Amino acid sequence: MPKFSLFVLLICLIPMKVYASQDNSTRYCERDCSMEYNFFKRYARQGSSVANLAMAIMNYQGHGRDKNVSLANRQLISASRAGEPAAMYQLAYNLMFGLYIKQDLEKSLVWFKRANKHGVSKSMKFITLLDSSLNNKNEKIKSSIKSLLSENIDSEDIVVSVHKGQKPMERISVSQPFYWSFLLYNAKLQTCYINCTLGSSHTLIPTVRLVNEKVLLKDLNKLAKNG
Repeated sequence: MPKFSLFVLLICLIPMKVYASQDNSTRYCERDCSMEYNFFKRYARQGSSVANLAMAIMNYQGHGRDKNVSLANRQLISASRAGEPAAMYQLAYNLMFGLYIKQDLEKSLVWFKRANKHGVSKSMKFITLLDSSLNNKNEKIKSSIKSLLSENIDSEDIVVSVHKGQKPMERISVSQPFYWSFLLYNAKLQTCYINCTLGSSHTLIPTVRLVNEKVLLKDLNKLAKNG
């Protein structure tokens, strides 16, 4: 196994700003995204879970390439099984809302718990909600919850800030553009086996979430409390 793995101790959602006149498919790339994707592909073959996660998001969103959901799902599952915390969180999120993949609340709960165990504290609110929903004895309410979860699947790409420190971090805004090339350094480090350099202590990793997540979660919590 590679010596370096990216441990997530805190995850904060940070809305991404557009800094260039590029179209949406290439706005996270310095050119057309093909260079970044090819490097991620190489590092993934050498064991990098960060690379698999990056390629999954690029395929989901069509960053510099045609969208390929089936390939993205395979890459995300691979990164999650390899222990990449942000990938576990994204997989759990997708399973919860039926985003890009068939909805499965039980599996979603399992992956949120794994992400939380690996330090993704934002998973906890979903764990609480899913526990409450799955244990609700009112079948009509359970059915309503499942329907509400899968009805709203307009997504947006965001950037999560992954911080490997012990102190809590405030929600911040991105003060400079994000490019996929920024992740290549950590992806490459995961392919190292001997005399390896430690990864950076602060890394931005894009994930995908629902545009109306806050409103949806508010409605879901109301439903879960009934019965």
